[in-house]
Amino acid sequence: MNLTQIEAFCTVADTGSVSEAARQLECNRTRLSMAIKALEKDLDVELFVRSGNNLVLSEAGKAIYKDSHNLLVTAARIRKTCTQVSGKFNAEVWIARDDSLPDDLWQDLSHKLNNRFPATAFNIVLASSGDLANLVATSQVDFAFGVDYERINDPHITFQPLGKIRLMSVCRSSNPLAKLRRVSDEELRNAMQAVMVYLNEKDNPELQPFSLRHIGFSSFDYMLNTILEEDAWGVLPEPLIRHLLRKQELAVIKHTYGLTQEDYCMFSSAGMAEHPGMSWLADKLNEFLFDF
Repeated sequence: MNLTQIEAFCTVADTGSVSEAARQLECNRTRLSMAIKALEKDLDVELFVRSGNNLVLSEAGKAIYKDSHNLLVTAARIRKTCTQVSGKFNAEVWIARDDSLPDDLWQDLSHKLNNRFPATAFNIVLASSGDLANLVATSQVDFAFGVDYERINDPHITFQPLGKIRLMSVCRSSNPLAKLRRVSDEELRNAMQAVMVYLNEKDNPELQPFSLRHIGFSSFDYMLNTILEEDAWGVLPEPLIRHLLRKQELAVIKHTYGLTQEDYCMFSSAGMAEHPGMSWLADKLNEFLFDF
């Protein structure tokens, strides 16, 4: 059993096709099929069964798929760690961030980061808060910054809290919920909720809708626009909405769900040496949250 065989197995499992897997891996179909057969011979099991024109995992294949995928992730992390420990930091760093902090802050920090570390190309992508940990765990990005909803011990990820961020249940000031001195569970459940949605396979109870009627978005900004334009409510980070609260365009809902605190974190792969640019960025975000 070797990593080439494991990669072949996982790619065929993901695509359901030897031809498509060979295309993605840029290799010969025959060589790919031989890798699968060699792995099956080594493990003494059949990993796939044919269903029409597609290959689907056998029971044995299903049983080992997750561990096989984790092997590939771990191997990629080991290579990256060894490169960074030797002092050869990536010339390109991918960063995911949510939009819980204002865009103008991120634009300012991005420009300063680029000027301070000109030898590194930084790619910053916007992602749902619920997907940040998974993007790092699957090596789609190198680092991620945002609200930590995971609350789990994942050996593959390092969670570094940079500060607390307050989340508020809010609605438009003209919304009937804003007029109530106390909002009951039933009233909140019957009102339209704008919620955060994410692609991560893991169920996350922190991000499950409270209302019976809801509309989901992958960004806080889209949630905010819906709350301002519709009679909806939602849970939003204070740094994003403080100016609207001061102008009384938004109101905090008087409910036990109204105010909560979460950690704002930097996510990175466990054991990976920290890029100096990420240390600088983490310090600046920590300063912003502390001053806020």
